[in-house]
Amino acid sequence: GRFRRHFGSRVAVLHSGLSMTERLDEWKRIRDGGAQIVVGTRSAVFAPVRDLGLIVMDEEQESTYKSEQSPRYHARDVARRRAAWHKCLVLLASATPCTESFWHARRGDYTLLTLRARYGAARLPDVTIVDMNLQEPDARSASLSPQLIGELGDNLARGEQSILLLNRRGYNTLVKCAVCQTVAECPNCSVALTYHSANGHLMCHYCGFSQPVPDRCPQCGGPLKQVGAGTQKVQAELEAYFPGIQVARMDADTVNAVNTHEKILERFQRENRPVLLGTQMVAKGLNLERVTLVGVLDGDLSLYVDSYRAAETTFNVLTQVVGRAGRGQRPGRALIQTMTPEHRVILLASRQDYDGFYDLEVGLREAKGCPPFRDLYTITFSGPDEGQVLRGAALFRDSLLSCLETAPYRGLSCHVLGPAPAAVAKINYHFRYRLTLRTPKSREVHRLLAYLLRQFARDRANRGVSAFAEINGYN
Repeated sequence: GRFRRHFGSRVAVLHSGLSMTERLDEWKRIRDGGAQIVVGTRSAVFAPVRDLGLIVMDEEQESTYKSEQSPRYHARDVARRRAAWHKCLVLLASATPCTESFWHARRGDYTLLTLRARYGAARLPDVTIVDMNLQEPDARSASLSPQLIGELGDNLARGEQSILLLNRRGYNTLVKCAVCQTVAECPNCSVALTYHSANGHLMCHYCGFSQPVPDRCPQCGGPLKQVGAGTQKVQAELEAYFPGIQVARMDADTVNAVNTHEKILERFQRENRPVLLGTQMVAKGLNLERVTLVGVLDGDLSLYVDSYRAAETTFNVLTQVVGRAGRGQRPGRALIQTMTPEHRVILLASRQDYDGFYDLEVGLREAKGCPPFRDLYTITFSGPDEGQVLRGAALFRDSLLSCLETAPYRGLSCHVLGPAPAAVAKINYHFRYRLTLRTPKSREVHRLLAYLLRQFARDRANRGVSAFAEINGYN
C-alpha cells in the first residue's frame, strides 16, 4: 500500500495469497516491463524484472527466507546470485542481522551501513526483566506477573495499546494423568497433543490429528490435568482480570484466508483495541503508534531448543518485539518475563545491544565449528518403516565415511555424527533420522553429498525411504 501510494501502477505484488490467475497476471506484467518494482515474499526473488538494479531483503535474518520444501533454497543466496548475474546491488536490512551476514560485513565482504537513531527521533523503550522464579506458587495466573498486570491496567486507564508475545498457541501445552503421569500424545507423531479450548479438542500441531479430551486417563482411569499455557489461555486470563476488555489474538488458530492478519491488525487499530496478543506474528514489522507497552510472557522459550541458532533466534525475537513499543510520540516500555533473568542473551536483548550479542555469539560459533566458520550439513532420512530408515541412514553414513578417507577429502577435517533420531522423531507415521556433517567450506564436499544422494535414491534397497540434505539449516 505504501509503495503504491508513491509509485502507482508501477508496483507489482507476488505472494502465495494470490490466486494462480492473479499471480500469472502479475508475473506477465513484470516480465513485459509494466511493473518496475516488485514487493513480495520469498519467491519474489525469482521475479523476471527487466534491467534489475536493486534487490532489498527486509528483515534479512528471518528463517522464513529458507524454503522447507524442494528446492530448499535460501532467498538470500538466490539474491546474491542474481545480483552477480545482473551486476546490481543487494541491500540486506535488519535491526538484528543474522550472524553470518554481520560476519561478512565485519570482514569487509559487505559494505556496512548503520542507523544509530530511530526513525522520527523516537526513543528506545525502557525494558524491565521480570524474574518469574519469584512468582507466588498460588498466583492467580502463572503466565502474567503482577508487574505486567499493573502495567496493562495503567495502559488501559490511559487509553494506550499493548502487545503481548507468547510463542505458543493453544490453551494448554499438554494434558497428563495426575496418577500415572501419562501424557496425551499424537498417534501419528512423537509429540504431545495440545488442548484447544475453542473446540474442546486435543490437537497435533504437526499432522492436524484431533480428538475430544477424554474424561479420565485411558491407561489407569486417573484424573487428567492440564499443564502449561498458550495464547488461548492467556486471552481467557486477560478477560478475567479486565472484564469487558477486547483482546485481538493473532496466531495460527485465528489467522486464515478470511480472517487475515491484515484484517486483525486493521481492527486492532481502527477499534483501538487495548491488547494485541499473539505468537511471533506480532513481533516484527508492526508500526503502531498507539502501542506503548510490550510484554514478553516467556522470554526464554526458544533459548534451549536443539539448534545452534537458538541464542540468535531468542535475541532477534526479543529485540524485535521490544522495538514495537514507543514508535510514536509517546515513550514506550517493555517487560520481559523469564526464568533465567541473568542469562546474557536476555540481558543483551533488553539493552538492544546487538554488537555485544554478536561478539558473544561469533566467539561461540567459532569454538563450536558452526557457520560462518564451517558448513553444517544435515541429511534427513524419512520413511514409514523405522528399521529401514535407520538401516538406510547407516549405509549412507558408511559410504560417506569411506569417501572422506580418500585423497580429495582426507585433509579437510570433516566430522560425521549420527544417525540419530530427529528432534521430532516421527511425523504423520514417518520416522526421521539425521546425519550431521561438519566440514570446512568446500565445493568438493557439496558435490560428494549430491552424488551420494543420487546413488541412495537409485538403490532399490532404499525404496520407501526419502533423503535430502540441508546446508546451515534452521531446524
